[in-house]
Amino acid sequence: MFYFDVTEFAARLSALRKARGMTQEEMSEALNISLEHLSKMERGKRKPSIDLIVAMACYFHVSTDYLLMGKNHDRVDSRTKLLDVITQLTEIAKSM
Repeated sequence: MFYFDVTEFAARLSALRKARGMTQEEMSEALNISLEHLSKMERGKRKPSIDLIVAMACYFHVSTDYLLMGKNHDRVDSRTKLLDVITQLTEIAKSM
């Protein structure tokens, strides 16, 4: 079963902010939300609206799936492509 874990979301949000070297004040201004709202989201005390999730995803260049569920499709796609290349190279090597 899949569900939204507000504590994990809070950790991802905080990590994204810190990776950019931003303060909570800077991020709240960038997203046009109050500092209190951001602070509560980063502590897992408040959930974001759908519109805010979309804004965050656009701002940080991540998927909404990553923000909500921690799933990073880019990594999954890259891993799948890499495994496909390895398989193809193995087949080529066997035929030589």
